[in-house]
Amino acid sequence: MTFRKNRFLVLASFGFVLTMLSTSNVATAQITTSRILSAEIDPVARLEEQLVNRLHATTVAQRTYLDLIVKYVEEEKLQLELVVAIERYALRRNPRYAFPFFERALRYEASKRGVELPSVRHFQSTANIQ
Repeated sequence: MTFRKNRFLVLASFGFVLTMLSTSNVATAQITTSRILSAEIDPVARLEEQLVNRLHATTVAQRTYLDLIVKYVEEEKLQLELVVAIERYALRRNPRYAFPFFERALRYEASKRGVELPSVRHFQSTANIQ
């Protein structure tokens, strides 16, 4: 009798562990093209790499949009501190898909400072025309 009872408990706990493993958060991978990281000490180049990698910019339009943001930082239309702060805000909002939060918040803050940024959707539709 005790052997049957112990066997049942072992099987039940094993089933519970399998259920927990199958429903736990599964790590997902992001497949992107390989990038060569800058070896130089150039904060603008590191900003572009940081934005692409941390915001998970996977499409060409998103990467091109981030290039525009870096260009605005180089031209001092946007402050580096503002861009980094908004990136951190977006990562707190949704670490797995932070790009939309970054785009919306940056457009809002840039408009308050007199800098008009296009949306990624608008930017994507007009980027190939140039």
